[in-house]
Amino acid sequence: MNRTPEQQWSALSALYEEADGMRADELQAWLERLEREGNPLLPQLRLMLDARSHLETDDFLGTLPRLSSDAANASDWHEDDRVGPYRLVKPLGEGGMAEVWLAERADGAFKRQVAIKLPYPRPGRETFAARFDRERDILATLRHPHIAGLYDAGVTKEGQAWLALEYVEGQPISTFCDERKLPVRERVQLFRQVLLAVQHAHANLVIHRDLKPGNILVTSQGEVRLLDFGIAKLLEAQGDAIEETELTRQAGRSMTPRYASPEQLMGLPLTTACDVYSLGVVFYELICGERPYELRTESAAQLEHAILEVDPRAPSRRSLGDEQAEPRGTSPKGLRKLLAPELDAIALRCLEKKPSSRYSSVDAVLADVDRWLAGEAVLAKAPSAYYRLWKFAGRHRLGVGLGLASIVSLVVVATAAVVFGLQAREESARAGAARDFMLNLFKRADQEKARGADITARELLETGRKDVLTRLKTQPRLQSELLLGIANIQKDMGEFVGADSTFADAARVYAELGQPRDAALALTAQSNMALRSGNLKQARTLLQEAREMDPQHGNEPELNARMSEVEGWIAEIQGDSKQAKTLFERSHEQALKAFGPNHPKTMDALRGRIYTAQRMQDYDGALQLLGQLESAVMSTHSADARELASLAVDRSGVLSAAGQYAAQLEHLRGAVARCAADLGPNGTDCRSLAIRKVLAQLRLGLVDDAVEELPSLEAISEDQKSPTLGAEAALLIFKISAAKRILGKDSKEYLRIRTLAESSNGASANKNYRMKGLMALAEFELRQGDLTTAQEWLAKLDSLLLRPDGSLPISVDGAIAMSMRGIAEFQRGEKSDAQESLRQALERVTQVFGAKHPAVQFYAANLALVTEAMGQTSSALEIVKKVEPVLRQSLGAEAPTYLRIRKLQDRLELTIRSPDLATEEAGRRRSVPGTRLSIDFF
Repeated sequence: MNRTPEQQWSALSALYEEADGMRADELQAWLERLEREGNPLLPQLRLMLDARSHLETDDFLGTLPRLSSDAANASDWHEDDRVGPYRLVKPLGEGGMAEVWLAERADGAFKRQVAIKLPYPRPGRETFAARFDRERDILATLRHPHIAGLYDAGVTKEGQAWLALEYVEGQPISTFCDERKLPVRERVQLFRQVLLAVQHAHANLVIHRDLKPGNILVTSQGEVRLLDFGIAKLLEAQGDAIEETELTRQAGRSMTPRYASPEQLMGLPLTTACDVYSLGVVFYELICGERPYELRTESAAQLEHAILEVDPRAPSRRSLGDEQAEPRGTSPKGLRKLLAPELDAIALRCLEKKPSSRYSSVDAVLADVDRWLAGEAVLAKAPSAYYRLWKFAGRHRLGVGLGLASIVSLVVVATAAVVFGLQAREESARAGAARDFMLNLFKRADQEKARGADITARELLETGRKDVLTRLKTQPRLQSELLLGIANIQKDMGEFVGADSTFADAARVYAELGQPRDAALALTAQSNMALRSGNLKQARTLLQEAREMDPQHGNEPELNARMSEVEGWIAEIQGDSKQAKTLFERSHEQALKAFGPNHPKTMDALRGRIYTAQRMQDYDGALQLLGQLESAVMSTHSADARELASLAVDRSGVLSAAGQYAAQLEHLRGAVARCAADLGPNGTDCRSLAIRKVLAQLRLGLVDDAVEELPSLEAISEDQKSPTLGAEAALLIFKISAAKRILGKDSKEYLRIRTLAESSNGASANKNYRMKGLMALAEFELRQGDLTTAQEWLAKLDSLLLRPDGSLPISVDGAIAMSMRGIAEFQRGEKSDAQESLRQALERVTQVFGAKHPAVQFYAANLALVTEAMGQTSSALEIVKKVEPVLRQSLGAEAPTYLRIRKLQDRLELTIRSPDLATEEAGRRRSVPGTRLSIDFF
């Protein structure tokens, strides 16, 4: 086979890379085999290996350390060594560029086992370091339940880079399937998880380039994890191959030839099609137990020739015996019957030589796999009419019988047309009316547009709702169905006020029709809307009406699931997390019965369990449940943008609850941009993500970044259709403006929060929002130094919080109120009282979160400031030394909030070392405005 010099060099480089990772004994045997096969590149390869040996043994320039071809000899790591916050437990494996260790968290922040990847610190490995950096950057962008995630990364003080990856305790996918003797269908279902993972990578412009069973592990629970993005490659935004750089040319030679595509072997530019090819090899092997290419000898030359020149036979046409059939729970004849023709077609379409002849994307592979699983005709083969009829018969075996499937199926279809035609007359009439209604609705929208008026989706829905109520009075069944559909769309858009009214109308019509179950479901949905609008009292009332509407609700899984879910949120808002946990578990159990694991309503119940786990400080449990939720979403045929945005909200909540504020902000930066691009910035989840992003920015001290978000926050705050989000946005605008000292008491921002704090309507009917408003006002006055007005707001806050005995509750709100009291005392010069109040605040929040939670450290920092002001420098420093490592991990070493902690620690240490210098520094600091304590220290 004639090859260009570039192709010869690529092949030679691939051989050298393979040799470079071998031990001496393995290398010698391998070279002897190449010699027997007559590999034409062997002389050049030996010259390269001799040059490497020369560098290893000679004192080359007298400066570089000795190189070793044995990767294990390049490592000085041992069990119990520390790498960042992790302790090495045992080695897991090694490759050409790095070794991997099992490690566990050793700093006490939380318990977690990870796989630590350590690149070899060998000279001449600069490209490995670059690959390592690229793997870190790529993994940071990929968050998917079937991709082993990146938890952490860093560099030791000795300069050793490291990655902390998800530790996957599993087996290669082929081994997992064979040991358990999984049938072909279950193997295809498992392969579907692989497709979802690769689909996610491609959507993030990443191609893996080394897909093989060894990089696809399956856990004992049957969950796939895709590993090793060490030679993955980024694409341009349009999905084309990137221009080759020295790094990508070097990395391109690292591959596993048995699973490599023709273009990889030839050194051509790569696209996602190369991963489609590798997936085809894996799929072929999974379903029939053989690799695609039938080689006379296991040589690199034979393999390369087969991949480039030989078309593989269909899996069903291979010589399949008991060795292949038994691990798949069938006979050789049964296996061939299972594979032909659909699975054959899928595998061979993936394995086309030309990238343009393969599936256009992993999405297309997934679609055909789903068609096969559903018993439908796959598109990889242009099916004849007989083929489609045969597939129809296969999907309806009970209807068509055995034997004369095609003839009987035609009879069944004809008979069904008559029977169902008689039954469907009413359905047809309703469908026609619904069609006419929709056409009329859009016709009216066009008329409004022709008159120069813009009509929004919100206005279109409201117009539709009015039309349904007035024009369809004579068709109550259609009326109720359309109302329910409009209400659900309004809910998904965040139009909670409008959805509340529409659900109420639907409930009324269902009741008039004598359908108490459907009426109760609509009332339950309306109760949920009242809850989202902040009206807890109305939510409870509506839920009681739903129970009375259908007293037998406990015997109906769907209704019981929905009622238990809303009850769970009511219990959570009332502070009874234990009861909420029970209700959400009941809701999830009933939803599983009613809908199955992957239905949106089942996922809603699971979200409730996640939230309650957070509130009960079971962060590991919350993360585990979140993983279930993400898997459920990704297991559907296609997770739409709304579901992905909702998942992003959930992940943000878990990270915040766990105190991983820097990780939360990093997650939100990407999530907000993706949500806005997919759904527009005004979607409910997009707005919720935007609000959470600003909260994280303020927590990290990135006030200037938060200022840039003011326009979007203003738009959210002025939208009266989502009162709770509007209240959250208004509070953030007020906090940002107060921190930047750009508002006064006559400003609209101040008056808006004052109204929120004092009103008894809308969102603030929920006591939580009234308290948030009072806290914000008190903090503002404390910043301004107006202690009298601050005390007035604190008194009103106490009236909402105080127990009958006059004490503050053991809660976050109680801790905030006590902390504010301490700040006010400090500003009045009552340092001893301030210290006691701040100590009590710290005790309260510690009881809520635990001593090591990052949220607790802000209260401790305030206490340290007061302790310092009282001249108790050593005690203050002792507090700060406990605070600093926790916040460094939580906030990141570059966050302004953390840097203030560092400055405080440096100042205290200076005071102890050099009191005179510290006195001078204190004098300079007093001349700088804005050094008072604040509610959250920073």
